[in-house]
Amino acid sequence: MITAPQNERFAQVMANRLWSRFMGRGIVEPVDDWEKGKATHPELLAWLGREFVRGGYDMKHLARIILNSAAYQRATDATLKEASPLYTSPSPRRLYAEQIVDSLFAATGKPFKTEEVCLDIDNTRDLKNAIHLGKPHRSWMLTSTSNERDRPSLNLPRIQAVTDVLSAFGWRGSRQDPTSKRDADPNVLQPAILGNGTVGIWLTRLSDDHGVTQLALADQSLEQFIDQLFLKLLTRHPSADEKELYVKHLSAGYEGRTQKAEDKGQASTRVPEKYVSWSNHLDSEATNVRMAQETAAREGDKPTDLLNPDWRQRLEDILWAMLNAPEWAFSP
Repeated sequence: MITAPQNERFAQVMANRLWSRFMGRGIVEPVDDWEKGKATHPELLAWLGREFVRGGYDMKHLARIILNSAAYQRATDATLKEASPLYTSPSPRRLYAEQIVDSLFAATGKPFKTEEVCLDIDNTRDLKNAIHLGKPHRSWMLTSTSNERDRPSLNLPRIQAVTDVLSAFGWRGSRQDPTSKRDADPNVLQPAILGNGTVGIWLTRLSDDHGVTQLALADQSLEQFIDQLFLKLLTRHPSADEKELYVKHLSAGYEGRTQKAEDKGQASTRVPEKYVSWSNHLDSEATNVRMAQETAAREGDKPTDLLNPDWRQRLEDILWAMLNAPEWAFSP
């Protein structure tokens, strides 16, 4: 009955939700209350609903129609506070929490490393009593880390650091309690947690596996490096003032920025890494292990030995400034 072609309401509701996601405002507002809201463009809504059915209820088919429309492709009007019901021009639109976090990791080239989303990593529990959501590589794969027993040994510190950022931007960890409209209003916690939080340390600390570290090691002029840094992080070229400022900040020691890494040799023995799972989380050592993991997460990865420490720290200052630019919160 739901997907019967005669049931136009279902197809139109789905089309309206997708339209709202791309255009910043639904044809019917609010999207989850059709008794109060009235369609601003009923003929368009009916046509989109029919196209959704004709396409076999394929969301990508419907998305392709909207994204190729003249209405979607109009230039953003920076003076608008919110999308107009006439859709004359898009308004500046804030990214969702997952988009912001994933963009930060993707642009910097820093690997998205967290624990498994599971408290039974040694698989000792019965399958009916175990939930395993896998090893996440994107923030949308995460869920709430809260545990009803409030035991420190059940914490997942790296996941918690990421979900703290997500929560500040309107994310809710309960998958059983979704919302049609998130709270996207800016608040003081958002810049604070990016500028001073654990994830901010991971992203601005130039470790061996950091994408900006590899960019800094490339053979190129300082001006070229700054251009590439802006394109990589902000997808634009720097302004004349920005380029002058950053060239001045990084020019000293740029030619001698690289150094040979210290050879630390190979460890002669391997010690099994301690882990915490549901099977041993009540052991006295479990809390100590988890607290040590939390400390390590807050400290972040070790800085690379491939860059001169003084020059690296100045580059990290620039990286911090760029990652805390307001541009990160808005779609281009």
